[in-house]
Amino acid sequence: MSHVTTGKMRIMNLADVEIAAKKLGGRLVRNQETHNWYGKFLNDWESDRAAITRGFDPLKFGRCEHAIVLDDATKRDYEIGLVRHHDGRGYEAVYDAYGVHGGRLEKAFGVGLVQLKEETGVQATIRTYRKKGYRVEDGRTRSGKREVRVWAKN
Repeated sequence: MSHVTTGKMRIMNLADVEIAAKKLGGRLVRNQETHNWYGKFLNDWESDRAAITRGFDPLKFGRCEHAIVLDDATKRDYEIGLVRHHDGRGYEAVYDAYGVHGGRLEKAFGVGLVQLKEETGVQATIRTYRKKGYRVEDGRTRSGKREVRVWAKN
């Protein structure tokens, strides 16, 4: 079965997603031109999550410019492909969500890659503010919630 979907995100900086993937148990493999998925488009998934309903060409499934791979991936595990956005600006994340192998991706990076999207955004925020000279601290509140603190320039 093939259940190819996308994370609703646009990746503008590979360094941000590289750090995010690492924090979530994966790694970015730059210039990897294919990513593991079921390997054959079966047109067997009618869902608003399906990549074809979001304008992706099934003939291009499995091809990418970079990939995100689980740190403990087996040869059969699926991977996230980063493909150039149709307007040429940034990348979109495409992956097969089906079965055990797709489930491992969603366990690490969230259903629809929501955790990867959030962590990439946090990393972009940290990078942006540090570049502007602000002091930035990434941590947790006493209750365990994520908190990014930004202090004014000295």
